[in-house]
Amino acid sequence: MSPAPDYDLLSTVRRDAQLLRVPWNTDAHAGTPSPYLLLAYHCDRLVEAATIHQWPIPANLTLSGLEDLCNYASRTGVEGSQARMNDSSRIRILLSHTGALSVTASPTAPLPLPDPMVASLWLPSYSDPDPPYFGLQPLVVHVDTVPTPSDVFTRTKTTRRDHYTAARARFNIPPPPTTSLLEVLLHNEDEDVTETSIRNIAFVRGSPPCWVTPSASTGCLPGVVRRWLLEQGRVREAGEGELKRSDIVDGEYVLTFNGVEGCRMGRIRLAQ
Repeated sequence: MSPAPDYDLLSTVRRDAQLLRVPWNTDAHAGTPSPYLLLAYHCDRLVEAATIHQWPIPANLTLSGLEDLCNYASRTGVEGSQARMNDSSRIRILLSHTGALSVTASPTAPLPLPDPMVASLWLPSYSDPDPPYFGLQPLVVHVDTVPTPSDVFTRTKTTRRDHYTAARARFNIPPPPTTSLLEVLLHNEDEDVTETSIRNIAFVRGSPPCWVTPSASTGCLPGVVRRWLLEQGRVREAGEGELKRSDIVDGEYVLTFNGVEGCRMGRIRLAQ
């Protein structure tokens, strides 16, 4: 009999009352206003990950079932005390190998802007080379010195995150949830850019220029905001060999994104 897996499947969701007034988030939530950022996409990703890992999919892993669990965690689970439903929270969803779901909430800063995706609408140009302020300071993005091999733990989000922790440690970046303005960009053994340690990423490439994100074939994590940006045509997937480590330019702006922050600007720093 094989030992039980020592990890859980994971998804992390933002809860923020401001999202109730964001039309595209309503559209992504079956047409009903929701304070959860792309919750239906998180549900889809957990189902897909469970299928990949050949774990049972619980009956309550549906949009409505997940929303009920998130609501309960938001009301009662923030630091073990009764939380106000208009507070901003970071919701952590775990799915075990037995098919058990657990949801916890912790406080997080409210959205600095009503629309957390607005940064994806900006592109650098000769007349506008630097981004406006989108409510969050741009990240300083280092490029990892060691490749991260692609496997099932890069393609699915789990609690087994040693490869991300090691990449952050090489640049003295503390592990999450500690906040930092530093980030590290990963690449696989073929020198294909994949993702950062807690965010997906896009570069300005092509003619006409647009935001280009690494292809899922590189082994990057297919994040929920990445999926939404692709569906909306705000980013496109890179073609074969289009995003190589050797092509990264010192000082170039990048777009980063995840399910808690939405979109955020970053800037590459090649010098140690």
